[in-house]
Amino acid sequence: MRVVLSCIILLLAMPALAQEVFHGWSKDGTWLVFERQEANDLVELHFCATNPEVPPTWPKELNAMEREEGQLSCVRFIDVNKAPYEWKQKVQLPAPANQANGIKVHAELVTDGETPGFALEAGDKLQVCYASGMRESSKLQKTWFHPSGRYAAAQIDGNFHHCIITLKPAKSPGKKK
Repeated sequence: MRVVLSCIILLLAMPALAQEVFHGWSKDGTWLVFERQEANDLVELHFCATNPEVPPTWPKELNAMEREEGQLSCVRFIDVNKAPYEWKQKVQLPAPANQANGIKVHAELVTDGETPGFALEAGDKLQVCYASGMRESSKLQKTWFHPSGRYAAAQIDGNFHHCIITLKPAKSPGKKK
């Protein structure tokens, strides 16, 4: 009984894990915004370029700022009040969807192999979008597609992940060319 009680106390004393919230993409899809909410009420805003080969059309002041490199190239604001004025009006968050533009998200995550992540399917073709830090017990919470069909995003275990879609949409069986 003491061991169980000690474990419960330790779990309650542990800080909560960070949660990430996706705010959306720019209309042209060249940049996106997500925030990371830490357990100590710290909120960080991340303005990220979606494609390393395409310059983002974000607010000009972000071009002069240092970017953190990782899965995405991002400018980070620890003080959200210093973020570009009216940035929320410059991004759009589509409704969560598990399919769009002839591409659908697999319900099951890929947790083994060299590329764990969420899987996109178009007909018989499959693309795995890398998502770091996944486990066997990881859960896919939400997915979004940019209206252009070039990008997909997912929230897995409270963490945000982004993907450039390389699949071509599946052709409808009723259409002929």
